[in-house]
Amino acid sequence: MTGTPGDRRIDWTADTSRGYSPPAVAALAGVLAVLAAFAYTAVTPGRSLLGYEISRLEWLWMASLWLFVVASGTVVANADRQDARNALAYFARHPAAAAGTFAALAVFLAGTLGPVFLDPPAVNIPYRNQPPVYTSVPKYNVVQCYNPVGDRCYGTWSAPLGTNALGQDMVQLLVFGARNVVQLALVAIALIVPLATLVGTVSAYAGGRIDRVLAGSAESLKAVPALLVFFVWRWLSGDGTLFMLVVSFGLVNWGSVATVVRSRALDEVAKDYVRAANASGASAVQVVRWHLLPNVSRSATVAAVSQIPLFITIEATLSFLRFGTPPSPLLLRPPTVISWGDMIGSNISSFQRYWWTVAIPVAALLATILAVSLLSDAIQDLLGPRST
Repeated sequence: MTGTPGDRRIDWTADTSRGYSPPAVAALAGVLAVLAAFAYTAVTPGRSLLGYEISRLEWLWMASLWLFVVASGTVVANADRQDARNALAYFARHPAAAAGTFAALAVFLAGTLGPVFLDPPAVNIPYRNQPPVYTSVPKYNVVQCYNPVGDRCYGTWSAPLGTNALGQDMVQLLVFGARNVVQLALVAIALIVPLATLVGTVSAYAGGRIDRVLAGSAESLKAVPALLVFFVWRWLSGDGTLFMLVVSFGLVNWGSVATVVRSRALDEVAKDYVRAANASGASAVQVVRWHLLPNVSRSATVAAVSQIPLFITIEATLSFLRFGTPPSPLLLRPPTVISWGDMIGSNISSFQRYWWTVAIPVAALLATILAVSLLSDAIQDLLGPRST
């Protein structure tokens, strides 16, 4: 690096291959940790890691979580006091964005750490259909009551949000359902962002035939519904699991994000600093790595995060819908995996008497979708493309 702090220029003739950045070291350590955990669980089948059952989706989830931690840590490490003041000032001016960010963070922490500290929801038939605190139902609507008062059964803090028809605590069900939401969101983003960023950036910088092939591929994928790919795969193979839904979205929906990245990268390629880097002898890899990727990755992240509410809605809808005899959800999952959509679908017939078994997961679902939408807008404002 040469020049003053306000005019940082890269000396492209210098050896840039020495040493490793902390994020690279952290990423390598994470990969080694995941491989070690895989070897451990492969030798002893049936074990769990941090309360999670080991499956294909779980490994994608752990890798995505590690990428999220590394990327977030890099952003925080590179931020200065002015960035922090700007963020605080933005949230002070936009309380709705602050509330949405806080709610999205709460769902993320509940889905990530909640299952580690909470036991899975246990069936307790005698105490099924207990109402939430500060509400009550007729005593004859329940088998046994935690808090009977006269001919009414009142809610208790032993189960603050009540229980369902199997006597499972609604708080535990919501937490384990949040894990499902967080897995879907992070894994889809982890699949979409790197692929879309790479394809969009290389397409814009290379131009010519490479640009036509890559841009054409991205445009073609925009016309392919990811949900249709999932249905076709389920019909052909019978594998209609959440893993296949996530993979379908990740490998199809990157096309629309790559188009956004390419448009942003084309703007950057036309700027003087890219021409100067080329004239200074920088290789294509160096220009893409040091100049284009840092500037277009923001656009990729914003475009990908804006799709999360759609992913959550589709997953909940597929879990809610049931067909066949006996009826089964379109989205298959192990009995230990809980979805808010499945909670709604399995209790909708008893809504009039036990309203909380449906109203609470519906409220959680709507609040999460709204929170992520507000978070997406905040990311757009705070990390959106900036002039350089």
